[in-house]
Amino acid sequence: MSESTRWMTTAQAADLLGVKAETVYAYVSRGVLTRHRGADRRSSRFDRIEVERLARRNRRGGRAGALEVVVDTGLTLLDPEGALYYRGRDAVVLARTESFEAVAALLWESAHTGPWQASPAAVEVGRRTQAALPASTRPVDRMRVVVAALAAADPVRDDRRPAAVVASARALVAGIVDSLPERSPAPGFSVAERLWSRLADRAPGPGEIRALNAALVLLADHELAASTLAARVAASVWADPYLVVLTGLSAGGGILHGASASGLETLLRTTPDPAAVPRVVGDRLRGGEHLPGFGHKVYSGRDPRADALLELVRIAGEQPSEQLSGQPSVQPPHGGVDAIVAELVRVVGRHGGPAPNVDLALAALAVKFGLTEGSGEMIFLLGRIAGLVAHALEEYPHRVRFRPRALYTGPPPGTPNTSG
Repeated sequence: MSESTRWMTTAQAADLLGVKAETVYAYVSRGVLTRHRGADRRSSRFDRIEVERLARRNRRGGRAGALEVVVDTGLTLLDPEGALYYRGRDAVVLARTESFEAVAALLWESAHTGPWQASPAAVEVGRRTQAALPASTRPVDRMRVVVAALAAADPVRDDRRPAAVVASARALVAGIVDSLPERSPAPGFSVAERLWSRLADRAPGPGEIRALNAALVLLADHELAASTLAARVAASVWADPYLVVLTGLSAGGGILHGASASGLETLLRTTPDPAAVPRVVGDRLRGGEHLPGFGHKVYSGRDPRADALLELVRIAGEQPSEQLSGQPSVQPPHGGVDAIVAELVRVVGRHGGPAPNVDLALAALAVKFGLTEGSGEMIFLLGRIAGLVAHALEEYPHRVRFRPRALYTGPPPGTPNTSG
């Protein structure tokens, strides 16, 4: 979308919404629409994407019971038609061409120099904390424990200067990864390569580190998701960066958010072959269950993250010459996942059904590559730390701006107690 077509006048917004201009400003006062000043600093203009999203919701009858929060941000533009931008750069292109560390630096507006490292003392604290956990503890649960431990071990964690917050974030991500039990030798020093050694018990095949890095990039931020809003609320009251991240990780652990990939991993592992997919889908539909991994609350088109990551997962394990020739290749441990995922997409998408979302792509990556159980959720939330910190950096200057009021619907004050 070009700059010339992105912005709408008040009259254009009112026409698209089918309301009067006064109603447009009522939406602004309620926080449903964001008013931006025009070039002359007197007129108003509105973001076309935001107006179109509101128009679609109004046509559907609105989101009953939903809380609308609108925050100005220079971080992420989410186009409901099927595009995602980090500071104006296409996230899919970044996932294919840049490291996770470089994209985090872009979001943080910091220099991308040197390896990400935690101090030896911090890593020792993290590893000792890990040693007290049961061997069956999932990676994502280990991550939350490590964040709390690393916070306690950092005596200057309350430094809110941007450079200090960025340094803490780099050390935090490195400390999380390096504190996890090592299952195989790390093939390199990048975050993706070190994370591989914690989730996989073998050396990576062709394209697998590339896909893992791309997943971290594609999950780095997604505008004002629930975990991000929670983190921004924490940052608004000046919680330290570790607490901001821990708040986001807690919200992100909900089954309707980052944990969705874990259920999909189970589905992919228990589906024996593509022929069983129609029965698996039919059983869930018959039981009135929601099928995770498909559709999205924001994207009216396709989830661009899913399409990009599914393609990288599909070609992983192939040698370059095989990718070009289309000849069969030696697959990773669970190469049959490709066929199962393709059949899932076909069955669910028929008759105009929903398209796959990034949760399905994450689950496909985890199962096909033979990563430890729960790796999809771990990858989701580790990548999202980049965005949580970026939102904290953006929020710290505002201080305590999140103070919504509740509409009380309980008994009138002074109502007699009749329970006894």
